[in-house]
Amino acid sequence: MTPHAGLPAEWIESVRQRARILDLFPLQELRKAGRDFLAHCPWHDDRRPSLTVSPQRNRVHCFVCRRGCDPIGWLQDRQGLTFTEAVQELAERYGIPRPAVDPAAEPRLEAERSERERLRTHRVEQQKRFHQALLKDLEAGGAAAVYLQSRCLTPDTARSWGLGLAGQRMMLPLCDAQGRCCGFAGRAIGDQEPRYRNTKADVLFRRSELLFGLHHAAAAIRRHEAVLLVEGPLDVIQLHQGGIENVVAALGTALTPEQRQRLERLGARRLILAFDGDEAGRKATAQVIQDVRPMVIAGSLELAVLDLPAGSDPDSLLRQEGPDAFRQRIDRASHWLHWELEQLLAPARSAPEDLAVLQRCERQAAALLALLPVGPLRRRAEERLQQELGAVPRAPAPASPWRETELASPLEEAIVRAERRALRLFLASPASRPALVGLALQTPPHRRALECLQLLHQRLTDVAETQEPGDLLPAAALALAPRLDPELGGLLEELIHGANRVRQLLTADPQPELMAVLDVLEPVEELRLGE
Repeated sequence: MTPHAGLPAEWIESVRQRARILDLFPLQELRKAGRDFLAHCPWHDDRRPSLTVSPQRNRVHCFVCRRGCDPIGWLQDRQGLTFTEAVQELAERYGIPRPAVDPAAEPRLEAERSERERLRTHRVEQQKRFHQALLKDLEAGGAAAVYLQSRCLTPDTARSWGLGLAGQRMMLPLCDAQGRCCGFAGRAIGDQEPRYRNTKADVLFRRSELLFGLHHAAAAIRRHEAVLLVEGPLDVIQLHQGGIENVVAALGTALTPEQRQRLERLGARRLILAFDGDEAGRKATAQVIQDVRPMVIAGSLELAVLDLPAGSDPDSLLRQEGPDAFRQRIDRASHWLHWELEQLLAPARSAPEDLAVLQRCERQAAALLALLPVGPLRRRAEERLQQELGAVPRAPAPASPWRETELASPLEEAIVRAERRALRLFLASPASRPALVGLALQTPPHRRALECLQLLHQRLTDVAETQEPGDLLPAAALALAPRLDPELGGLLEELIHGANRVRQLLTADPQPELMAVLDVLEPVEELRLGE
């Protein structure tokens, strides 16, 4: 047995020996050179054919970039397949049956293989039927022809992508990495809802594993080592028609691990997100950034965002501006961190007097900083936050105040947030302190922090009876923090290093914040005393 997903070693070797490397090349790409053949090498900029294709050795090898592989490796590289997928694909091509590994499971596996082949044949027949219906409509100038013309898609593009027609829906074949139809996306050409209707999941069609347009885009992705990810299939087709070919769609707004792996195997080192310029597109962009951020921070992937104007998508923008202008947009795509900070800070810019908005921005900024390792990326974020908020928010306290074995209820979470707001208000607003003194906070770290601040405030008052100690309390607490235990000292530093704008608003008009805090915490105090 081999470590490759439990595939029998003898079967893999049988596939390797039976598969012929020449069968994987179109004849027009080969040039005879003695007993071997020459082809253009896909692994470097090969103007003179330097890839040797050897039938005797059943391998390819480039003497310029010193890379080579057998038929299994070639299929993996060219079509972005896993080792298992490449072996299974070649076994199917050459009619090599897979030996039974578990006799008890063989009936189920055989049923799945049979169903897969039945569906594959059925989908091929459907694709032919749909495509013929579209060609007839194009000749007659029917509804599909009018729709394609309205989207500036040519008949040649419709033919090359195998588009079809079924009733009032444009049928877009959803193909695997080998270009075989696995299912369809039906795009309404009128006012039908839903706008898209996909084939239901089955043993052949698994949406999470497919990328629309991948078999069309594979060569360009390898060449550019970059891929542009868009939302819709028609965006992909429009961009390819415009000569921008390293483009795929994820058949949804998420990018699954299986889809990312296919792009990685094709050599994509840079991912550019170009989702629609609406709220849903921004949410989808944020989700993909969150999903791939560990890879980006680790340096295995570059990530950029094409921030489209509100209400636009790649399809409409390309038709409006043209391919050259769209390429310039791609070249100017924002660094992912710049885009994320822009989204994070936008509410604070639009509502600079809204304390709740500023505090939410501060929390989000602190959470983002906590994800960034010490280095240039984090420094860039800190500089931007310092410029916009007036201070660099500190990361939230590392430990949860609730027991790890319990999940905090919505009420408990509301209490935790209100207690933190009460502590910040105590630091920022001398006028609010009388109402906050004596509150019995429920969270142990917060309770200790309030006790510490009350004691410190009292000492400052005793020392300086003739002057208001409010201006001295934050500085005194900051000086004391390093001498306290790490949990309490870190909490005080975090509260003190809030955004300057937040502190200014709390100082200028603390009453609304005080009322909001007491609305949450005073009922809790009454309940505790009643017990």
